[in-house]
Amino acid sequence: MPERWQHELRKLKSLEPPPGLWDRAVLGPTRKPPRTRQPWHVIAPIAAALAVAVVVVGTLALVQAFGPAARRPGSVAGHWPGRFADPFFGWTIRIPAGLRARHFQVPCLHSPVAGVRVTSFAPDLGAPSTGIPPMGWLRGFPADGVAVQIWYGCSLPFPPPLHDSTFPLSRASFHQARPYVGGREPHPWYCDCYGDGISIAAAVWIGPHASRTEQQAAWAVVRSLRFPALRQGTIYPAPRARNAYGLLYYVLGPASRYPVGSVTTFPVASLPGSRAVSAHVQGGFYLIHAPRAFYVIHRLFQEPVKPFTKCALAFDPKAFQFYCPGTDLRWNRVGQLIGARADSGPDWDLQLVPATVAQDGHVLFSPFWGGVLPVVLKGSPWG
Repeated sequence: MPERWQHELRKLKSLEPPPGLWDRAVLGPTRKPPRTRQPWHVIAPIAAALAVAVVVVGTLALVQAFGPAARRPGSVAGHWPGRFADPFFGWTIRIPAGLRARHFQVPCLHSPVAGVRVTSFAPDLGAPSTGIPPMGWLRGFPADGVAVQIWYGCSLPFPPPLHDSTFPLSRASFHQARPYVGGREPHPWYCDCYGDGISIAAAVWIGPHASRTEQQAAWAVVRSLRFPALRQGTIYPAPRARNAYGLLYYVLGPASRYPVGSVTTFPVASLPGSRAVSAHVQGGFYLIHAPRAFYVIHRLFQEPVKPFTKCALAFDPKAFQFYCPGTDLRWNRVGQLIGARADSGPDWDLQLVPATVAQDGHVLFSPFWGGVLPVVLKGSPWG
């Protein structure tokens, strides 16, 4: 099992959400009466688990709506001399002379695992394997061989970091990990990387008798990893990738365009995509640039008690507060209800949804992550 899966599974096991949390995530906002405010250290694990549930529901909804374009198990596409371009997300790598590249895609849960395998030898792809993606070919790894594998998909739904990985990747971006299958497999060098908000796993294997030239060629492959330039006002990834993986990011402007302390309004009419997509951002959203992170507050607020009245949030720049016009409902910059109704409980607070900065500087926002920013930051975005 890839190391990132083990790490994320350990995080999930440490969470202790209350009974019925999954059911409440599926049914929508809570309808319980207001309760006393709980300290954040109690709410944080619950919020993280709820965010995972929201992402799973949103991802499955997109996949059901569009349907994954799955290939037959273990299918591969031929060799690419010189350059490989990923057919789903558009990232590319260069293939040095003497190495061969082979694309693969295998089914896994709600989305396929796909990627590229680059080797200096002909791997035995028929070797028995129980993992995903199949790693049985590593058991017969030649002592003078090198290999690189880059893959994605079927990962646990955790939001990306607040900034993409730094490209080009260096050897310092990798750490040595345990072998996947044993046998003659050398210890791999592993990297859990992010490009354009997409989680990418990369591993490098160097045989004990590999030549210096082939070692340099293997590291040249990972250094050549590049992601496509993004275009403001679009949705990333391309439709084909969304069909298979249920991922969606609004590509906003360059991060440099939003000064620290700024609040930028994005009406729903200004956003690209179909009605099915825009339904997740009814009313649009506010993009806030705090000193520690970009985050989003949805403009549509629904009261958590009957009659579940909705309002379109407005922003008061002088006080740096959000409010429901015509009511006494006001929130501070981190979404906490303030004023006479400040003790209404956390159900009345606004969710802070993290945004990420892509490797080319654009801000990316996905409406499916939920209000997990305080968990990601382990504190306030304002310091």
